[in-house]
Amino acid sequence: MKRSTSFGTLEILLKRNGEVVTELLYFEREGRGHTHDFWENCYILSGSGWIMVGETKVAVRKGDVCCIPPQTNHWMIPETHLEILLVYSLKKGA
Repeated sequence: MKRSTSFGTLEILLKRNGEVVTELLYFEREGRGHTHDFWENCYILSGSGWIMVGETKVAVRKGDVCCIPPQTNHWMIPETHLEILLVYSLKKGA
């Protein structure tokens, strides 16, 4: 089920053992900084903007992939919008 957030919308697509594995996020506004204990693999489905990964500003657009390491502060900044498929994993690319 899709729900409204401070940045746009979020939809949980898959859970395993009660933990979120895959989400679909739609950014209309800048997100807020946060960290996780696992890898966050970002697949840009549409739009363009930036993903802040620690102190690095990564430009992204449709078709790009950005992998965020565990315990790294990060947030998304849409240019007009960003639609991102997130897949969480214990290892990069796993």
